[in-house]
Amino acid sequence: MGRPKGAKDKKQRSYTVSSKAIAQRRNNSALLPAETDEEKAYNSRMIQHLLEIQKIAANADRHDVLSLKSCFIAYLELCQQDGFKVGNLAAYSAMGMSKVDWFNFSKKDDPEIKRFCALVQQTCAIARETSIAESKLNPVIGIFWQRNFDGLRNDTEQVQAINEQEDDYSSGSSYKDKYRNLIGSGDKG
Repeated sequence: MGRPKGAKDKKQRSYTVSSKAIAQRRNNSALLPAETDEEKAYNSRMIQHLLEIQKIAANADRHDVLSLKSCFIAYLELCQQDGFKVGNLAAYSAMGMSKVDWFNFSKKDDPEIKRFCALVQQTCAIARETSIAESKLNPVIGIFWQRNFDGLRNDTEQVQAINEQEDDYSSGSSYKDKYRNLIGSGDKG
């Protein structure tokens, strides 16, 4: 960790954290056990939901798109019944797949599979967008999910990418080389 900024004495190497910051870090841990009846009830509901997702996945056949569609619809109905939000990873799991399995599956050169994968992605994206728009999902988390699952990017990143793709035309020869065939074949330089 090193010494605090500006400290010149080697004795000042220790890193200190306020007791308030330590308490906050403890409260931010996702591994704390449920303590209140409300937390225990939510934890129980969530675990039951996860178990039901695994039951749906038991019927999944990766070689049969109709089977996968059936599992996906069953997952959506489960979310509706249990009051849980729709999510990509849970949807993949309901179809017996991990994120990596889904990625590989979606890259298959089969139009029916591509259409189905687009349907799943679009359905999850719409659910996410609606949750953000209706203030049911923190926009920061929603944007993170949209960037990671929906392929959305900020305009500044797109402009930046375009700028990075542009060649260096500081010398006239590189510009001329790129557009040589437009100038004409009779051009000698």
